[in-house]
Amino acid sequence: MRTSRSAVGAWVVVALLLACGPAEAPGGRSAGALAGDGWHRVPDGPLSARRVATVAWVADRFVVVGGDDGPACPPNSDCAVPTGEWRADGATFDPSTGAWERIADAPVPVPTASTAVVGGVLFLLTDTTAPERSPVLLAYDVVADHWSTVPTPPDGAGRLVAHGDVLLSVPSSDEQVAAVDSWLDPATGTWHRIPDDPLGPGYDRSVVVVDGRVILTAKDLVPSPGAETPSLVRAAELDPTLTAWTVLPDSEVIGSDPVAVAGRVVFPDVGGADGGEVGSWGRTYRSGGIFDPATATWADLPAAPGRSSWPRVVVGDRVRVGDVLLDPVAGTTTPLPADPWSDNDSPAVAASPSVVFAWGGMADGSATGYVLTP
Repeated sequence: MRTSRSAVGAWVVVALLLACGPAEAPGGRSAGALAGDGWHRVPDGPLSARRVATVAWVADRFVVVGGDDGPACPPNSDCAVPTGEWRADGATFDPSTGAWERIADAPVPVPTASTAVVGGVLFLLTDTTAPERSPVLLAYDVVADHWSTVPTPPDGAGRLVAHGDVLLSVPSSDEQVAAVDSWLDPATGTWHRIPDDPLGPGYDRSVVVVDGRVILTAKDLVPSPGAETPSLVRAAELDPTLTAWTVLPDSEVIGSDPVAVAGRVVFPDVGGADGGEVGSWGRTYRSGGIFDPATATWADLPAAPGRSSWPRVVVGDRVRVGDVLLDPVAGTTTPLPADPWSDNDSPAVAASPSVVFAWGGMADGSATGYVLTP
């Protein structure tokens, strides 16, 4: 299962039935697929074709908003800026009925955004890759179909993470400026600074919340990381009051961007590296690994077929690792069907606790969507 890294997101399992009867998928089969029955195309929606739309699972439906409506990047190229214009319109998709519904336009166009859901409200921190554009933090109440603008985090461009009834903002690196981690009280719209973490300057910084425990992972920021020794993941835990840190055991993992699944912190990337002929590390270090916060222990990620674990996908108690879904506690795997799109396509992917949804980003200019019940 392959798609571009820009399609980061979640997954869902659904029986897809239209109110007027079952939708027909390509090949004449009902879109209300059984588990393991592969990808199925969803009914056409009200949005125009676009790339890098933001997709998130909120209040029993998928929210699709923003994106770039210009033509797709040519093969083997990397389009750093939109070729059309960023959109502010959006829609919801209900996988239980197959129904699309337009939503109110966002107050501003929405480029690729970091998202988190707190109290049924979707928060989106817009991307800042364009130097002339400042980040904007938006809040969308799905039930009320209402957008509002929220004060941006003190650092301006952190990754959003939900933690109970508060919102965390965690920058991914100290490389340009020292990271300022912070948390937002949505009820007051006030940001509060989190004390500096004990890991020191780092990069590939990520926070995941596992069963209410806030776990930071990062790699040491040193000159020429990985040139002579591998850049290994380190970890620390933030206490429930968000005021004190505890250093956790180091790992021998060289991957990044972990996810929370089944009470574990999982680095799901396959393969590894040994430093190459120049600056060899003496052995191979694995990209993936599993950390159990309850016992503060690391375990190896089981070997799995496939080249990539992007986009990150968590379905219930399983996480995508290469071409399978892995239960990190039981160690069991479920094969994933091949994607119905090509390597030149880059749909946005999101998930509910039970289904996978992919939409847009098709090189042929279509606004196509699919669901998968793994």
